Amino acid sequence: MTDDSRVLLTPGPLTTSEQVKACMTVDMGTRDQEYYDLAEETRRMLLDLAKADARNYACILIPGSGTYGVESVLSSVVKAEEKVLILSNGAYGERMGQICQKAKVPYEIVHYSMIHKLDVKEVEKQIARADITHVAYVHSETTAGVLNDITALQELIHRYHKVSIVDAMSSFAAVDIAMADLQIDYLIASSNKCLHGVPGLAFVIANRYHLDQCGDVAHSLSLDLYAQYRFMEDNPGAFRFTSPTHVLRALYGAIKEMNAMGGIAARHDRYVKLQRQIREAMEKQGFETLVPQQDQGVVITTFLYPQGFDFISFYEYFKANGFLLYRGKLSDYDAFRIGNIGAISDEDVERFISLLQAYGKEEDR
Repeated sequence: MTDDSRVLLTPGPLTTSEQVKACMTVDMGTRDQEYYDLAEETRRMLLDLAKADARNYACILIPGSGTYGVESVLSSVVKAEEKVLILSNGAYGERMGQICQKAKVPYEIVHYSMIHKLDVKEVEKQIARADITHVAYVHSETTAGVLNDITALQELIHRYHKVSIVDAMSSFAAVDIAMADLQIDYLIASSNKCLHGVPGLAFVIANRYHLDQCGDVAHSLSLDLYAQYRFMEDNPGAFRFTSPTHVLRALYGAIKEMNAMGGIAARHDRYVKLQRQIREAMEKQGFETLVPQQDQGVVITTFLYPQGFDFISFYEYFKANGFLLYRGKLSDYDAFRIGNIGAISDEDVERFISLLQAYGKEEDR
């Protein structure tokens, strides 16, 4: 039996608002015009958030987690005679490599530090290579909480005439991403994370000109991005296979809620505030951050274990008091992570800080 009052301090799934939860109480038929209209309006709103003109970009909805969306792109747009370069500075870059290996997509992966953003000077020589046709990377790498410099990376990719594939799972709606200005070819995100919906639906915003050339590339039936794109264009609002109706309703409601609260700019400012409050409270209790401030993103913060620290005890203490932290140790560091996205109220943060202070006093005894 779970406690419905828990606050999730994770990078997703995350705490959802009552409005978003309410959206999922209505059942819809996938072949009803009302549902078609909902799907089309959601696609339009996502394009608007990405500042992507519908004449040049298409939004394709993919049932499944964010990884389904990443796999749909990597396995559908890189031809046999091409090669994708993966710039990896964390677990999700590594997962891109696993996808390509499994799907037999031509690729090369270059590994960089997980606690620093990708160095533009270091990656340029890789991007410039003649055998590379596509470049893939994670914008907000939540492994340690690093935010890569999307503007600088896109400028390089465009300069060398490569196709860009951007995993924006934990950055979309947290920071402004103008796809057309940045000349991103493929952007992948999901219904939860910074949009504050629930898991179960990925989406890809794709350059129509490039995707139109990928009709016979896919290595999968259900994850065939081109086939899904053509089906949704030819049958507005429809999916090739069963779609997650309740998840789509929640996403639609979450986007409407975000826009009513000031849009992406207001959400970004909210994240900055929450992250600062949590970080400062943790530092007062002796915790140090892992990622340098200049490389730090706004959705999750990694803290090093102090000497003698028992994370399991720490985790269970907060769980017993209504908070779920992000469980799991980093491979290279004794550290843990606290997320600050989702429907987290000021009162939630105040209560977390009070509990943190009380825990510190207990430990001092």
